[in-house]
Amino acid sequence: MTKESIIKSSNLIKNKLLSLLSQEMLTPLTSVMGMASVLHQEIYGSLTDKQRKYVEVIHERSQYLRLLVEEIIGLTKLYEYGQNSEKTPVDVKNICQQIVTDLEAETVHQQIKVQLLAGSSDRVCFFDKTILEQTLYNLIYSVIKSTVSGSEVKIHLSEKQEDFKIALWVSHPILGDNLPHAQLYSHKLSEIENQDNQSSLMLNRLQLTFDELTTIVFDKTSIQGENIAAEPTRELLALLLSCQLAEQNGGSFWVQGSTELGYRYILTLPLSK
Repeated sequence: MTKESIIKSSNLIKNKLLSLLSQEMLTPLTSVMGMASVLHQEIYGSLTDKQRKYVEVIHERSQYLRLLVEEIIGLTKLYEYGQNSEKTPVDVKNICQQIVTDLEAETVHQQIKVQLLAGSSDRVCFFDKTILEQTLYNLIYSVIKSTVSGSEVKIHLSEKQEDFKIALWVSHPILGDNLPHAQLYSHKLSEIENQDNQSSLMLNRLQLTFDELTTIVFDKTSIQGENIAAEPTRELLALLLSCQLAEQNGGSFWVQGSTELGYRYILTLPLSK
């Protein structure tokens, strides 16, 4: 075997082992969540206020751990299927709804809401389901995790010609509509607005390639961190992964909006026939 094939086989084995370990972790986690639910319902006796509070914490944190385990499983599947992409008919709206359900523990913990907006369409969309799920999951997670309490994350799905578009932004009763990551792109957005000399109500579009986004994220992290080796947060790494997956599969990643109207992410994916 060549050195390259040995490394590839080794990585495959590690990912399979990681997937198996993650699957095994789900069994006791499910049991803990089930028992906590039974205790909370006081089927076998009443609880004191403190006991009830502890049970709620156990159930909430167990849900969070389960979410992490399922995310690991999703990433290992992504690695395994990455070389053998297979496009099948998928319902993007249902996938988004499932992701929102999976992230419910996060939205409840951060006291935010999620609204899914989708127009009616009979057109069948063909995507690699595993890659699509990971692309959308990481993008939605990144925005949810970065959003302040009291906000509403909005997801809008639409089709235009040969592209499927997913728009994602945050609405706040006081702060208005915007992106939690808008400050990352403030310099580039200012350049676009100054160059075009447009009204603040006109929409600007900034396309972000994976390389450009990586540079922005790591430069920002270095400035905010204590030293040059500072690492980006998990939500920013999730954003990078979403951008990379979209780009690798013929899609594009945009920031669109204006200073007055606020900005939003536009994820564009090609529709396969």
